[in-house]
Amino acid sequence: MKIGFIGLGNMGSGMAANLLNYCKQQGDELLVLDLNQTVVEKFIADGATAGESVKHIAQNCELIFTSLPSSVQVNQVAFGPEGILENAQDNAVWFETSTNELAEWEKVQSAAPAGMTLIDGPVTGGAEGAAAGTLSMLLGIDEDVLERFAPLLASFTKKAVRMGPAGAGYVTKLAQLHLNYLVAQGIGEALMMGAKADLDLDVLHNVLQNSCAQSYVVDSYIPKVLDGSYDRSFALGLATKDMRLITELGSHLGIDMTLADKVYSTYQTATEKYGPEVPHLSVLKLIEEQSDQLLRS
Repeated sequence: MKIGFIGLGNMGSGMAANLLNYCKQQGDELLVLDLNQTVVEKFIADGATAGESVKHIAQNCELIFTSLPSSVQVNQVAFGPEGILENAQDNAVWFETSTNELAEWEKVQSAAPAGMTLIDGPVTGGAEGAAAGTLSMLLGIDEDVLERFAPLLASFTKKAVRMGPAGAGYVTKLAQLHLNYLVAQGIGEALMMGAKADLDLDVLHNVLQNSCAQSYVVDSYIPKVLDGSYDRSFALGLATKDMRLITELGSHLGIDMTLADKVYSTYQTATEKYGPEVPHLSVLKLIEEQSDQLLRS
């Protein structure tokens, strides 16, 4: 089987590397495509094949994966005479693993040829999870299709979870991110209360970890605020993009997203002030500056 992988960024490169190892074991061929030719050449040196173009991958691969920054890029590879939809093989399967907009994905689905299977499968676990093959994949998929591809998905995921029909994967990913960013904002205010009251913030962190406040955000993000790094693994501009998707999904589903609107506004302010490329927890610099107090160990 020929498998295409489009998008070899922080997430895609880790997934594709694990998938390449699977292909070698199974006698399959992995075709890779990215704007960064240096990354593509590294994969070719490891045994992958150059994808050449989106059209070439669509015409030659029974199975396609994409890992792209936003719906803009997803639509670019989907539509047009050079795109996936017009060039896909009969009965081709496309796993779209990005954090995408439900409304935009529905447009792609409605334009897909009758025999093609489109699956929204956003992943969570970060670049480190992608490299380690321990991602969770949140799937809008039929159960029989999941069973068919379960061994392959296990090459780069720890869990591949069917969340429901088409679109369910995207909704799940954005629901998860919504809580992530809400709590990320909350830790700034919680730590600032401690700082202003002269608490030892490391001790406060330990208490939070062993209380009803415990969460991944508390465990993983607070140390990256206290050491001043603000978590360089993810950019503020991408977090702001995610918040935009969350608020737009709420609007699409007819939900009043009062908290999301507030958090999105804060991320927009931080991005305008510090730029999109800084670490995502730089959003907490806003409360540090407003309070004239750094949050440090």
